[in-house]
Amino acid sequence: MSKETAARIAVRDALIQLVELNRSFREAVESDHGLPIWIMEADSESRNQRSLAAGIATRLTYIKEQNKQETARLTGLVGISENTLQLGTALNLCRDQFKSAIANFRKLFGDSIEAIEQASDDLRDGLLGGLQIKHLHFVQCYRQLKLFQEPPKRVGFSWAASHSGTVKLTAEEAIDHFRKKYIASVAVNEDICLLEKMPAEEVVVIKRILAPHLRANITWSKDIQALRQADPVLKKQYPAQINSPLPLFIQLKPGEPLPEFNRIRPYDPSTRQERLQRSDARLVKINDNPHSRVYRYA
Repeated sequence: MSKETAARIAVRDALIQLVELNRSFREAVESDHGLPIWIMEADSESRNQRSLAAGIATRLTYIKEQNKQETARLTGLVGISENTLQLGTALNLCRDQFKSAIANFRKLFGDSIEAIEQASDDLRDGLLGGLQIKHLHFVQCYRQLKLFQEPPKRVGFSWAASHSGTVKLTAEEAIDHFRKKYIASVAVNEDICLLEKMPAEEVVVIKRILAPHLRANITWSKDIQALRQADPVLKKQYPAQINSPLPLFIQLKPGEPLPEFNRIRPYDPSTRQERLQRSDARLVKINDNPHSRVYRYA
């Protein structure tokens, strides 16, 4: 058996398992209708909140009106049973296995933009088409559900209205980064030309604009706080802050309420506060093109 065939079989098997576990978890969440739920939706009172939360958290494909750069999001708190939590844990593991299978498959093609597109075409036209699955959204397939076996004391939602993700590289490394990771455009080509004229070892910063996103600031009981301090490994199991593009799924007993939380409102850009710029680390663009992403130190 060739490496290509083995990689395709691994992707197929992982995807079949992913679809099955995904469906089981969605149905389990919908069946926990006796447990409390809150979601941040303007018309949430007139919709089935539990079905909405379960559907978005388990959506693997693009929907018709969804932009290619958009990821399905929904903020909230969802009470679930012990059985549903176990299914969610298994689903998270399956998502990791599918991600690894896809990564191994794509390694056969390389890591450039062109190679990634070729691998995606091969998957879409071959394997996924054979399984009658179209427009798979890989980020939605990979992302982990936020599962809590014990309810936090409080969840405080807040907007991170930010700003940008950054990567610091030398000019030479930045050229290679653009050629491998970015689709060709006027701005990208101009940036590469300007980088080629700079000293190869000069450090530059590539900024990637990030959309506003929600964070959940989590407060635990005194007992759990003591455990976190005694064993840092437990901070992953009992985090203090996480991004929350999907609802937090919290195991509850019948009659047990959701933890205390604030009913966050949709993002209001008028409330954004600009961060002060450090005078010793001021960055300036190397290119006047508004779509340029490269900065150098002034």
